[in-house]
Amino acid sequence: MNDPKRILIIDDDVTAAESLKKLLNLSGFVAETVNKAKEALNKVKLFKPDLIILDLLMPEIGGLELCEIFNHDPQTAHIPIIVISALSGYTDIKKAYKLGVLGYITKPYDFDQVLNEVKKILEG
Repeated sequence: MNDPKRILIIDDDVTAAESLKKLLNLSGFVAETVNKAKEALNKVKLFKPDLIILDLLMPEIGGLELCEIFNHDPQTAHIPIIVISALSGYTDIKKAYKLGVLGYITKPYDFDQVLNEVKKILEG
């Protein structure tokens, strides 16, 4: 049997991140959360996720900036990213896709929508 896919959730909203983590774990994934962008830079290298779920609105380093950092690092450039954000404007979404994100879901979101997006990316 295949090892479960690993998902790193990067969101400064602890409650939202934890509830998403629980739902993903119940769905057969191994999910971890990190609530600070700077911590995410280390965690992504230690946890080695198959997928990153990323919020855009965060203190310190914004989500789009994190995308750029991940894209320019050979250790993380291959990891697909799904954005979950309250930013629903065309410009924000366009910017995120330009940075290579594979999915963009606006908050508040439906968990089934997130699960479908995760499965689509991880299972092809």
